Amino acid sequence: MQCDCVLCLCQIEMAQKLLNSDLAELISKMRLAQQYVLTSLQQDYKKQMLTAAHALAVDAKNLLDVIDQARLKMH
Repeated sequence: MQCDCVLCLCQIEMAQKLLNSDLAELISKMRLAQQYVLTSLQQDYKKQMLTAAHALAVDAKNLLDVIDQARLKMH
């Protein structure tokens, strides 16, 4: 049981780190999109921002799944 708890915590930490990295990437892409809002590059940066937002959403769902799995293992 102790080993399962450590494994669950490790998985949660890894998912959180990935989520934090994705959030930093989204912030970076949003800044670029704002910087180039009135230029011909606007659409490219907007696509990059939306791609980063999608990755963040997928990894947020993954974190919730990992937490749910850990909760189920505890009971």
